[in-house]
Amino acid sequence: MSITFWFCFFVSLISVLAVQVPRNNCDEYFTYAPTNLGRDFIGVFKAHRTDLKEFYWEAKFTAHGAHVDQVDYLNPYPSNEESYANVRSGRAAQMFVKFFNITNELPMLTSFKLNNDTLCTNEKYPPPTTTTRVARRMTVDEIRYALQYRKNY
Repeated sequence: MSITFWFCFFVSLISVLAVQVPRNNCDEYFTYAPTNLGRDFIGVFKAHRTDLKEFYWEAKFTAHGAHVDQVDYLNPYPSNEESYANVRSGRAAQMFVKFFNITNELPMLTSFKLNNDTLCTNEKYPPPTTTTRVARRMTVDEIRYALQYRKNY
């Protein structure tokens, strides 16, 4: 068989297996990102200011239908160590959520707030839907303490 056939076959297969990424109006502060060679996905949040040292992250996601929860906890991105280093060097703090139990579409970000400042909102899907809220309070000192504690043990 020709190379063209196999190329078309694999392109078709990938398009069938591809996960739909919802559109949102929050490109400046949020992005979906593939991990694990595209088998898994995360959502990465970015602070709107670089001078913050205390954070209260809050986001809501909506999924079609009565799904099981698909959104994990908020965690520093890309790791505690790098998140602390980024904030201390004047870069914007970042957090991420992992998505799981994804079949064909990622949950849509419908609200993102940082320190009670609404950074973006999107309209929810029409019912039936499942909404998941994630939130986490964090300080730069908390990250530094966790890193020091880990190094001492």
